[in-house]
Amino acid sequence: MHLAGNLSDLLLALWRGTMDCAPTDNIDTWDWAVLCDGDGWIAHGKAVEDAGPYLPGSFDRKPRNIAEKVNTDYKTWEFHLYTFGLGPALLYNILPEPYWLNYTKLVRGFQIMSQHSLTAEDLADAFILLGTWEREFETLYYQLREDRLHFVRPCTHQTSHLVTETVQKGPPICYAQWTMERTIGNLGQEIRQPSQPYANLSQQGLRRCMVNTLLSTMPDLDEPRKRLSDTAADLGDGYAKLPVGEEAQAISEFLGPNHPLPRIKKWSRLLLPNGQIARSAWREKLRSLDKTRMSRNVKLLINRQTRFAEVLYYTRLAVAEPDTDDVDDDAGYHFIDIAVVQMYSPPDDPLLRLSSQTVVSCTLLDEVSVVNVKEIMSVVAMIPHEPRLPSGITEDRFFMLEKPGLDIANFGASHENLGDDAEDDEDANIE
Repeated sequence: MHLAGNLSDLLLALWRGTMDCAPTDNIDTWDWAVLCDGDGWIAHGKAVEDAGPYLPGSFDRKPRNIAEKVNTDYKTWEFHLYTFGLGPALLYNILPEPYWLNYTKLVRGFQIMSQHSLTAEDLADAFILLGTWEREFETLYYQLREDRLHFVRPCTHQTSHLVTETVQKGPPICYAQWTMERTIGNLGQEIRQPSQPYANLSQQGLRRCMVNTLLSTMPDLDEPRKRLSDTAADLGDGYAKLPVGEEAQAISEFLGPNHPLPRIKKWSRLLLPNGQIARSAWREKLRSLDKTRMSRNVKLLINRQTRFAEVLYYTRLAVAEPDTDDVDDDAGYHFIDIAVVQMYSPPDDPLLRLSSQTVVSCTLLDEVSVVNVKEIMSVVAMIPHEPRLPSGITEDRFFMLEKPGLDIANFGASHENLGDDAEDDEDANIE
């Protein structure tokens, strides 16, 4: 929690040119201070604010205009979404390339370490990325100058310990400051007697540990998930549908030949196993953009490939079994729950690799497709931007942002080129 805020404060102080400048130094030589210009900083803050409606409600508090709020009440979660989500795309072609490339390594490493579950491959990638970022940060900003020693704050070095601490303790998000504060608050709410509050708090903590241990050993004892409403449809595996010209062709192709096109009932929302609610364009477009937290963009896993799509609506199809001859025989049918979606293109690969997978930039295709609802993994944000791609083309696109803590998309970009440099560092040891 505090690490995200401290890193954000450090980077913004450098980019805005508000970091203390020694008499022997000259702020005019700080080529990284691209946000020190008043107009540029105001425009950047407006870009952060404009991204807000495209962030789903499940992302919690959206970042406000950072140019107006950074010195008052900007929350740590807002810093987290800004620095480790929006920043790489919004600062692309603004921050000089060496500094931007260095920054994206930090963002990708931090995104990996923010997940609830981590694999050995994730830890190896994060170790390389964060170690490379720290070494390059000192080379680019500090430059081994005594009058810039204050650039290297403790949070800079703390990032290099995230992976090794995770090997010992587990994912940092499980014992981060906000997790601890929420747990302390929950335990405090359970105290009913004013006498001996600390003794009562200790006993509540002990009881919570005992219950958690019992439930992890015997999950069947856990309370069932909150009951769905009568109008909802439980689809199994944690999925549930929540009510509120080209599409017909896509449904027909999905069902295959010899299947008549059925009459369908549209559904507007889908409850996912991770607790997010994926919505649909069918209902969201009835609201103005300034009153919307767009939740209709989703991450799909189709044939082990990660894709993104905008959901038009959800429905359920009654499909005849292949060996059914009597179309009036209800026993010969089964249901398929689908989402009618408009697909995004695969991300621009050169930009994806250049940014260490932090700028996933796609275009919205005209293609309408049908997917099984259980291929939907999570709700994501697709935020419009107009980048100049490495190919030199400038066009309207959308960049993808996932909620911190959920499993992040991995497009297979290799970090081996960073690992070669890390092998020369005697501290580059994950053990």
